[in-house]
Amino acid sequence: MPRRDKTERLLNLVFAMMSTQRAISRSDIRDSVAGYEDANSPEAFERMFERDKDELRSMGLPIETVTDNMGEVLGYRISTTEYEFVDLELSPDDLIVLGVAAQVWDQAVLSAPAQTALRKIEAKYGKSVVAPPAELSGLVRLQAHDVSLPILLRAAREKRVVKFNYRSRDGVQSTRSIEPWAVICREGHWYCVGFDLIRNEQRTFKLPRIQGSVKLTAEMHTTPRPENPSIQIPQPDNQITATITVAPNSGAMLRRSASKSEQTNDGDRLTVHGSLQDLTQWTLLALADVLRIESPALRTAVLAASQQILDEHLAVIKVGLARG
Repeated sequence: MPRRDKTERLLNLVFAMMSTQRAISRSDIRDSVAGYEDANSPEAFERMFERDKDELRSMGLPIETVTDNMGEVLGYRISTTEYEFVDLELSPDDLIVLGVAAQVWDQAVLSAPAQTALRKIEAKYGKSVVAPPAELSGLVRLQAHDVSLPILLRAAREKRVVKFNYRSRDGVQSTRSIEPWAVICREGHWYCVGFDLIRNEQRTFKLPRIQGSVKLTAEMHTTPRPENPSIQIPQPDNQITATITVAPNSGAMLRRSASKSEQTNDGDRLTVHGSLQDLTQWTLLALADVLRIESPALRTAVLAASQQILDEHLAVIKVGLARG
């Protein structure tokens, strides 16, 4: 008999645990769930089942371990009331936000739960509807130095104090003890906003400047969180204002950063403001529809980035030709 696909075995296990109100024992799982006949010994079955159970839980499935009064394990089940998908009514904008969020978490430790939730939403609304526009792909991202993000989110949610070593913009290092209020992303960078217990005032911390690990303490917040805390983020040194003419109905990210938009015979003339890096990236995303760049600094950056992309493609082509 051919070995069953792992995905098929996991689905069979889920169905078995959802179809019982009491619990399904390990012996019943081995005897009745298709896929476990591949285990050629009790030890092999135990290892296979434990791996499968851990993987399903990592995907967000609420597997309950049922025990008797003495603490002996009777079996396992999945409550349909806990697992069933709540019938949400999501707007197109809601779906785009969820798609972008799933892309962000796909690079982090919450990848499995995020992707599981996204699959459920896709089942109702369709994969193409949930997928964010190309202009938004990669706009909000996680990098290696953002490793402290999950623990800061937890601290803000549970209202617990965290401690960490921090290097300021001037390079000064110090130990901080803060009550996190929120974690936000601005221009591709993550920041934690909270109350600094040492300096006794609200502060904003850039995640890449956190040195080492963040310690989650048992201390609870004592300072009330403002209704709308001000976000004090220093502006980068390379902020510029540029004028770009784009074709109608194009350049979504450029339009989002535009403070002024004029319709002309040539196209839409946008006055945009932001970091040179972001404006360059957004211009490249809409490059086929960019008609004119009136900022010398932005034009130079876009030309240099375009040349770099071209050079990299040519290098790959040359390697391919050399290999025959």
